[in-house]
Amino acid sequence: MTDCLVFYLNERRFEIKNPDPSRLLIDFLRSKEVGLTGTKLSCGEGGCGACAVVLTRLEKHTGTLRHVAINACLRPLCSIDGMVVTTIEGIGNTRTGLDPIQARIADMNGSQCGFCTPGMVMNVVSL
Repeated sequence: MTDCLVFYLNERRFEIKNPDPSRLLIDFLRSKEVGLTGTKLSCGEGGCGACAVVLTRLEKHTGTLRHVAINACLRPLCSIDGMVVTTIEGIGNTRTGLDPIQARIADMNGSQCGFCTPGMVMNVVSL
């Protein structure tokens, strides 16, 4: 047991002392201190997917990395200790270049209002 949470978010290392065990990942991402608003909070129940991010962790029994899409609205921040979180901002943008999945959706008019599009992109990225 430790009182310090350490994880990576879009290649940036975070270390949080005495984290609030009730704080959700979505609240941390969208907070003023982090400001990543591409991950949306919609239903708050894990049903819509607008809050999807990719969580990467090391599988100890195989030594390989595992990438899974998770619902940030359901995931406690404390549960990501030692892991890597990638949000829609971490895979590409119009300044640095879009991820191929983002580019294809944009090129083919694949979004409507765009509110849930980041979550759909992150689900595909995790595959």
